[in-house]
Parts: sequence; structure tokens; C-alpha cells
Amino acid sequence: MGPEAVLRGDGGGLYSGRMNRFPALILLIGILAGVACRAADNPNLPELRTAEQVRALTPEQAARHYPVRLHGVVTFFAEGSFYRFIQDDTAGIYLGPQSKAFIMVPGQLLEVVGTTAPGEYAPIVIPAEINVLGEGTWPRAKPCSFEQLASGQEDSQFVEIHGIVRSVGLDPFKRHQVIEITTGGGRLEANAPDLPAAQLENLADSAVRVRGVCVTLFNQQRQLFRLRLLVPRSEDLVVEQPAPADPFNIPTQTIGSLLQFSPNIAVGHRVKVTGTVIYRQPDGALYIQDEKEGLYVQTSQQGRLLVGDKVEVLGFPAKGEYTPMLEDAVYRKVGSGPLPVPKTITADDALKGIYDCRLVRIEATLLDRARQSREQFVVLQSGGFIFHAGLEGKEFGSGFAYLKNGSKVAVTGVCLIETGKDWNAGTDWRAKSFHVLLRSVGDIFVEKYPPWWTLEKMLWMVGILGCVVLAASIWVAVLRRRVHTQTKIIRQKLQTEATLKERYLDLFENANDMVYTHDLSGRITSINQTGERLLMRAREEILWRNIVELVAPEQQSAAKQWLELVLKGEEPPTAEWDFSAAGGQRLKLEISTRLIRQGGLVMEVEGIARDITERKRLEREILEISNREQRRIGHDLHDGICQQLAGIAYMTTSLADSLEELGVKEFGQAERISSLLNGVITQTRGVARGLFPVRLEEAGLVAALEELAANASELFKIDCRFVSEHPPTEVDNGIALHLYYIVLEAVANASKHGKARKVTITLEPAGERYVLGVQDDGTGFAHSNSPHTGMGIRIMHYRARVIGATFGLQSRPGSGTQLACVFLPMPREMAAANGASERNGHAE
Repeated sequence: MGPEAVLRGDGGGLYSGRMNRFPALILLIGILAGVACRAADNPNLPELRTAEQVRALTPEQAARHYPVRLHGVVTFFAEGSFYRFIQDDTAGIYLGPQSKAFIMVPGQLLEVVGTTAPGEYAPIVIPAEINVLGEGTWPRAKPCSFEQLASGQEDSQFVEIHGIVRSVGLDPFKRHQVIEITTGGGRLEANAPDLPAAQLENLADSAVRVRGVCVTLFNQQRQLFRLRLLVPRSEDLVVEQPAPADPFNIPTQTIGSLLQFSPNIAVGHRVKVTGTVIYRQPDGALYIQDEKEGLYVQTSQQGRLLVGDKVEVLGFPAKGEYTPMLEDAVYRKVGSGPLPVPKTITADDALKGIYDCRLVRIEATLLDRARQSREQFVVLQSGGFIFHAGLEGKEFGSGFAYLKNGSKVAVTGVCLIETGKDWNAGTDWRAKSFHVLLRSVGDIFVEKYPPWWTLEKMLWMVGILGCVVLAASIWVAVLRRRVHTQTKIIRQKLQTEATLKERYLDLFENANDMVYTHDLSGRITSINQTGERLLMRAREEILWRNIVELVAPEQQSAAKQWLELVLKGEEPPTAEWDFSAAGGQRLKLEISTRLIRQGGLVMEVEGIARDITERKRLEREILEISNREQRRIGHDLHDGICQQLAGIAYMTTSLADSLEELGVKEFGQAERISSLLNGVITQTRGVARGLFPVRLEEAGLVAALEELAANASELFKIDCRFVSEHPPTEVDNGIALHLYYIVLEAVANASKHGKARKVTITLEPAGERYVLGVQDDGTGFAHSNSPHTGMGIRIMHYRARVIGATFGLQSRPGSGTQLACVFLPMPREMAAANGASERNGHAE
């Protein structure tokens, strides 16, 4: 396989549609140019004339780029998936991409001129020139066993296999049919792009002969781990023994007869069983049972089934953990019935294995409850044997919280045994362990709660009356014994998940950002150590609190609306909120979220929050520096250049008057120069006012906005008005400056881009806040929250965030634009300080 194997997968396995092809093609064109240069550097290498000579090269030899000239027949071509195979009289070979696209047709005879490359699995040919010689003769397909294909030696070869079809479907990108086939001792996938729909009907369970190009999936160590056949023509798939026309019209077997000895059994084909549904897993698998036996059914078929439904199941029998199972199964519902009655058994009955995959009821003592990943389970003891009963993560809330350790309970569910390694045929054999698969929280029925007067309580009372130290020592010993017992039980049951759990916890807990999850009501269900550190709270104080409660009080209303958008899947890519830490500190977090779905339903929300407090502080400092520089430049223009230009204009006017008195005809030019200088002075003063509004510093926000409206009317030749019936008595200079620039940007956009004729600026109170609005009658535009929004709008958004304001923009083409900025006239810190001063004054 070639350097482009990442694009074409296993010789055709991974779909190129999942990648951006253009950068890859540019890279490959560069590789081709490099190959050509290196081939020119090795003029003494012999020219290879057969595919077998290329395949015989080692990776190191193929990397020397031997010149190649082959004559071969195209055995498979699919440009969209980067599949290009030819085969000559000696072997088949994969063709890498060339700089100029070339469409091949299976069956064509080609002359390929190029060089060798080591490939990612086997040597390949990178063509420099391809010539069509005419119609070729298809090579004879080589009959192969699964073991031969699995050796990897038949990579890129046109081969033939015999097998039984397990399933038929389309690949995720609907480019070709995917046919799962069992053959010999293994299973492989056949991809057929051009098979008619009629040929695919009832193909499952058919015995077939398939011809195609063998391709491989391989890892980065050049090691094969999966096989696939690329079927070029419809005639290359031949049904040798068709499946029944009506697949369900075959004799029904009992569950107990599966994999029993029978001299006339049809090996490898589907069987039909009937039974009652006793459990439906979220991933589609079923558990059914008849009068005597239970059965695990592996199926990908979707559909609503309820416990108690009667079903007919078609599937391929296979060896299970202890009892048989059905693979690649399909089913149909044939009726409904009452809920199945569980069989009451003991732990010893379960260990015998005769109730494997059946609905049972066991009486036991509850030792403990736990939650692991997406599963809740309880640890039980019956007849001296400890086992657990688990409930997969499809129910939330309190779960098993209502249960108390030591309670006598009756557990109903599907019994699943673990055989262990010491099986024997004797009646005294017992399985290593078993567990019960629960269907709901209601499958645990409490028969008797533990008595209040326990041994531990009695010892505690005796210890208080006798000797406090002795009682404490006994209690510690009891607790240690219980912890040791529980730890041993949990380790025994969760050993298979320990490694995965440790890796997940390490990544989760040691992440640089705060990682958390919350349920559909916003209650936090998990959080890592970074979240504890940022919020300055212990995990117990955070869990089950609503995330909105941790947001700063003034932002909680908006945060609730954001949370509703998150649950609808309409949230923006990131959101920024101020959070209150336990010590009263405020920190700004940038949050990105994603919905966690199961079975098509939203189960919870996962979020990653990054502390951007320091970044925002630096951004504010940069903006302040920019404002100071604008102020300095504005002052310099207004007090320096403008004054000098005014003096020059006055001198020019005086010169023109003098020239006119002397009768010099050039006095008109001097007057024109004076007029131009006055225009420059007006423009320079306008630039100075735009860089820093002197009026704002002298008389405040209201006066500055009045002057801005007047200047805009004169400069842009529009009707610009400022209206404020109840202006604020005082606005912080820093806040006022940002608001002024927001209005300046909005008015300029309305005039220059919106072609507005009328612009209205308003400033009105809204509770403790004020609303600064700008509305125009311009052309408007299609507003978008995408990152490609105009720079001016993004700067207005940012200025609003800097002063803690809420910024809104509404616009439609042809309907003008309306802007609203809701702000506090004083910073939160200053308002809080003023409030504290007033309270202290009253106290005095």
C-alpha cells in the first residue's frame, strides 16, 4: 500500500469522504515531484517490467524509486475512494495518484510508466504516465481460503472466495453496498459499487461465490488487522445457494436445540426461534426466552419492543459465554402477552448455569450500592455467595438511593453467568460467578428493612457506658473490616473496567480546564479537580447544584436562557460567563458544550470551561492602551496640528488680501489655498473628535452623544438625532467611552454601508440599568453569529462585554438596523463600594 493509504484506507477501507482531499492532493503532487527528482538521481537502477518484481522489493528497496513499465488490466477503479488496481500476468498492484487525474475503466488494458514506492503496507507504483492500449482480458481469479487472505500475501490480488452472507447494507456515505460474509474460519466485508437492488434482495443467508480485489486495513506498524474485497462487476458475485424467498418461512427450532448435536444440521445458515422478550438493551440487543431456555440475540435492527412481546427471530447461531447466542439477527413481532413470570431460584441454582439468559428472581441481602460510568448496581449476598445486579444508564435521579444496606430484597432480572476456566461435565460443577441484569429500579423489591438495633449500635452504646477509647477502637476495627470487604467485592466485580476507568479519571481529573457534566435540568453531576480549584469549593458542595446558581447574580437570567439553548442544541460555539467562587472572587469562564445522546435521546450535557479571567484583564488593558493612544493622538491633532493649520489659513487669507490690494492676479489662488486649508482644518478636527471625544471628557456621555449626532448630520448629510428624556445623572468615564465608540461605529455603518437617511440615538432607563439604542432606516443586512461576522460588529460586541453590558443587534435586508446596549452606568465594583458606604453611613 502506498503513501496515500491514509486517503484510501486499507487499500479501500477508510472512506476518503471523511477527509479534506485538496491539501492531501497538493501534498501527494509534491511527493510525485520529489519521486521524479529522486528517480533522476538513480539513473542506473534497472527497469521493472512485472508487478511481481515490484511486490518482491523490500520497503527500503522500493523507497529507491525503481523505474517501472507495466502492462496490466484494470481490476478495480473508484477515484472518489482512491481505489486504483491493475493486474498483469504475474500479480496485482496498487497505483498511487498522479499529478494529472486519469479515469480508468475496469477491464481496460493499460501501459503504466512510473516508479516504485514503499507504501504503507506493500510496495506500490506511482505512475508518471498512463496509456490505454485497448480492452484487456480479465485475469483468472485465484481461489483463496480465509487463512491465505489473512496472511496478507494476497493484498491487491484478484481472488475468489466462497462463503455465506451475514448481512447487506450501505456504507455511511452511500457509495456502495457493504456485504458481510463468513468464509472458512473468519469474516470479511465485500464492497460492491454497482450491484442492482434486485440482486441484493434476500441475499442474507445465501451461499455465494465472490470475486474481487483483496485489500487490507493495516496499522502504522505495517501490520494487517482486517480484510475487504472490492467487487468490480455484478457478475463477480454469484449466488450458489439462495436464501429462502421468505426468510421466516423455515422450521422453528426451540432455543434449547441450538448448537446441539445433529448429523443433518445446515452449517453456517440462519435458524429461526420464537420467544418472549424479557429485556431490550439500549444498543438493540435482545434477551428472549421460551418455556425452558433463554437466549441472547445480537441485532442491529431498530424498533420498539416491550417486555412481554412475542417475536420470531432469524439469526446465525454462535457460541456464547455458556449458552448459545444468535448473531446478525433480525426479528418480527408476532404478538403481545402478559409480562413474563420470573423463575425463583437460589444463588446455587444460578451457578449451575441452567438459568443463563433467563428471567429469574433471587432473594438476597443488600450489601452496598454504587454507580460506575453509565451503570448503577447493587452488591448482594445470597446463600453465602456475593454477586451484583446492575442497571444500565437509562434512568437517572435517585436510582437506588432509597435502598438501605442490610435490607432483605428480592431481585428480578436476566441471569448471566461467568463460567471461569475450571469447567467439567459433572453435576457438581459451578460457574465462577454470575450477575443479574436489571430492567428498571422497580426490579428490586424490599422485603424487609434492617432492624434499628444492630450489633454495631449495641457495641457503640456499651462502649460509651464502659470505655470511650475501647468503643472507638472497636468501631474503627469494624469500619476497617467493612471497608476491606467492600473494596475486595468491588475490585472483584470491576476488574475488567479498572484500567479504562483509571485512564479516564486521569484525563478527567488532570485536565487543564474545568470539565463537568450536568443533567437536563442543569444540575451538575460530575466535575474535575480543576473545577474545584477554580470555584474554590469541594466537590460535594458543587455536585447536584444547578450550574446557573454558580453564575454571577446579575447574569443568572441570561444564563438560564443560554442553558435552554444548550438543551435545544442551538447554543453558540462558546459562551462567556462570570462565576462566583466560594471566597467571593469573580472569574470569567469560556464554556463550550456538547449534548450526550443515547438511542437518539439527549441524556446529559458535557461542558469544558476555561478560565479566561487573566486573558480578559490583558485584553482590557490593551484596549485601555489603545484608548489612551487615541486620546493622545486626538489631543495632538486638535491642539497642535489644527492650531498650526488655523494660523497658516489666517496668514494665507491676509496674503490674499494684500495681493488683491496690489492688483496681483495670483490673489485668487491664495484665496483658494486658504479655503482648502479651512476644509482640512474641519476634517482634521473631525478625525480628532473621532479618535477621542473631547466633549465626553468635559461634559459627559449625554453631551458627547448630542455633539456626535450633530457632527454626523453635518458630516454624512443625514438626519441624525439624539433623544433622552431621562438621562443618567452620572456615567463612569470608562463605560461612557466604550458606549460612545459603539454609537460612533453604528452611525458610521448606517451611513456608509446601510445608506440610511435617518438615524435615531436613544438613551432611556430600564430598572437599575440604561438602554442605549441606535436605529436607522437603511438597507439592513443578513445578520449572522458566525465567526465571519464583520470586524465592526465584533468590536462592538467586545466593547459591550468589557463593560459588562448586554449587546443586541437586529437587522433584515431592506428593513434597517436596530442596536440595543443594556448597561450599568457605574462599574459593579464601584456600585458595590457605594452601597457599602451608604450602609456604613446609616449604621453610624
